[in-house]
Amino acid sequence: MVMLIETTSAAVLLFTASICEATLLSTTAQFTKGKVVATSYKTIQPFSEVQCVTKCFEDGRKGMCYVAGYNKATSTCYLSVDREQDVLDVEDDMTGVFYINHGK
Repeated sequence: MVMLIETTSAAVLLFTASICEATLLSTTAQFTKGKVVATSYKTIQPFSEVQCVTKCFEDGRKGMCYVAGYNKATSTCYLSVDREQDVLDVEDDMTGVFYINHGK
């Protein structure tokens, strides 16, 4: 339950942005543990999972990102043009990938 005692436009905007980011994360990508991207064109650290998925989604609109690798232990994001079949298996549950759904 969320209660706002005093509302400001900045607080409402921030709350709205957080909901949009959470919705984007839940509807466009799912974290798959024990996977890594074979190649990456950009590594960003520190970066949250939501920031990683959002950046890959944005880059994907330009044809640049289809899979975002993520290491939860180091908060490292790996943006990749790899496809699902290119992703490699690893024995590390803190590492995984987000398959980005660009609605294509």
